[in-house]
Amino acid sequence: MIEIRKVIKVSGGKAVPVDDYIAQEEFVEVIHSGRVLFRHTVSPSELYEWAVGYLYTNRVIKDLSKVKVWEENGKIFLDGEVNFEPGAFWGFTSGCGSSVENFCLTDLPVLVEERVYFRVSKIFEIFEEFNKKSVNFKLAGSLHSSAICDELGIIYFSEDVARHNAVDKVIGKALLEGKELSGTFLLTSGRISSEIVRKAVLVRIPVIVSHSAPTTFAIDLAQTYGLTLIGFLRGKKCNVYSHDWRILV
Repeated sequence: MIEIRKVIKVSGGKAVPVDDYIAQEEFVEVIHSGRVLFRHTVSPSELYEWAVGYLYTNRVIKDLSKVKVWEENGKIFLDGEVNFEPGAFWGFTSGCGSSVENFCLTDLPVLVEERVYFRVSKIFEIFEEFNKKSVNFKLAGSLHSSAICDELGIIYFSEDVARHNAVDKVIGKALLEGKELSGTFLLTSGRISSEIVRKAVLVRIPVIVSHSAPTTFAIDLAQTYGLTLIGFLRGKKCNVYSHDWRILV
């Protein structure tokens, strides 16, 4: 996920060559029946988990029992029933938003209504643990982290150059273990966008927490689909943007 590269460090009027930690970003191909469906950039770790989370939350896979997914030599292979429209994928990057994200905003099949509550003091405590685990971010500075947590702490944790890839990785881990997510919350180091809300809705995660802020569209979607959004979490402070009834002060 990280490699050392030569860089020129400029400081105090001097330019000095040094070794520095750089986050890796690579293309991964997703192949079905011998055909490349699309290519996506991702940090080259936990590719299998990323693929399961990404393909499920983008509705390419709707039933994991009907599809075999595996990773081989840095490529993802699919065998079985997939929901794929030719031309829907144009080649993806680690940036945010794509044709499939826009398509899937009209394909939200569930409404998150879980009557689950979290103490804000516990969220603060777990977020501190989350920051401590983000070691690769501290080294390279260009990675995002994501975690799925319950009231006891972090259950799944992943890092990636893209915040939505990191979310896909932890969701993939949960799906592969058959984890029930209605009593959990999602931590992300990046801003809360509509695509992150959509992913949470699809796997019935009722709360999203970030140190960054949500977008207006994310708030509107969360309000409609019953998610609690918490942003600007800094120290012992935060903002709650939707469905605040889940948060116990």
